[in-house]
Amino acid sequence: MIDVLSRDGRIVSACAAQETVLGFSPGAVEDAPWSAVYPLDSRKRLEEVFTETTAGPHVIALEMRTQQGARLGVTAIVTRFTDPEHGLCLRSVKWPAGGALGEVANLAEEKEILESILAASDDAGWCMEWAEPVDLSAPEQEIIRQVFENGPHWRFCNDAMARLYRTPEGKDFNALPVHETFPRSPENEDFVRRLIRASFDVNASPSRDLRYDGVYIEVENDVRGHIRGNFLHRMWGTVRDVSKHARRAAVLRDEIDTLEAILDALPDAVLVVDRDARILRINTSAEELLDLNPDLLPARSLDDLIELPVPLAEIFADAGHHLPGHPSGIYPTLLRNPDRPIRAELSARCVALRETECLVLSLRARLGPISQDGELAKVTPFRARGR
Repeated sequence: MIDVLSRDGRIVSACAAQETVLGFSPGAVEDAPWSAVYPLDSRKRLEEVFTETTAGPHVIALEMRTQQGARLGVTAIVTRFTDPEHGLCLRSVKWPAGGALGEVANLAEEKEILESILAASDDAGWCMEWAEPVDLSAPEQEIIRQVFENGPHWRFCNDAMARLYRTPEGKDFNALPVHETFPRSPENEDFVRRLIRASFDVNASPSRDLRYDGVYIEVENDVRGHIRGNFLHRMWGTVRDVSKHARRAAVLRDEIDTLEAILDALPDAVLVVDRDARILRINTSAEELLDLNPDLLPARSLDDLIELPVPLAEIFADAGHHLPGHPSGIYPTLLRNPDRPIRAELSARCVALRETECLVLSLRARLGPISQDGELAKVTPFRARGR
């Protein structure tokens, strides 16, 4: 069964076989509206072919209406073409539904649905294939070479992918060379190396890609590979631009390095402890003053190093009532140096680290004699006014 349909909704022509099957007399449907033989759902599907990116052929499932109003399921191969007299038209060749052609129509519909889902996604999706499959039994460096040189090409990329890489106007991202956005570079060789070692099944794997505006971007990829007979035929996944996060992380690393350098350069010893007297962090001056190896820090307690004049809980409470703009309380302490005790003055401030209340202790050694029994004199700590 063959007919030709114009874009204005008219049946240009229909073969005798179609007219006979549908119960019409010869020439009865010529110049009739589509609705004479096609129900509404089928008309909508045919109209969509006019907007397809390719002329076809497109394999689709349709229904036709007989002269008596009965429905007939068919599988159609539809091609778009330009008729000199009627303009843009569709030529459809149809067989009764079922059999191998029906399966092809079902597969074509499923493919169209999946492509529509991917096209509508805001996540950049891609699929890469190779003209010559990549031999995964080769040495690692040879596999990396093949990934970049065995004729990689895009099998499918959605519109979000084109937007992410700033595809030039009028260009189809799927037709552009892979190396223009995924160049062979040390960063991308490392990316492929991670894929190899993970059997091409990874999440959030970083790579460095090149946009069409000449800007490199840091991205994360979720990747899956299709491996058959120890050969990689294609891989696919989604990609996310994490450049702004990478820049923010670099700024934070620089700020952390600066703060650590300042902390280690302080002439006063600084310790951070929690309410259980566990030492969480010390600076270089504290290591020197307390003769403490930082590698042994997890095994040491504040009580092992410093003799406090009052319980640590009281220092916590005192620091918790500190008024901004006023000096902190100063406590005389004794450092438990194995060679000789050292007198020092201690001041404290409260700080919250990851929702844990801690004390930042500052120690300054003081010269002078220590009592004969080696204990601290019972001294009331200096407190700021107004407390």
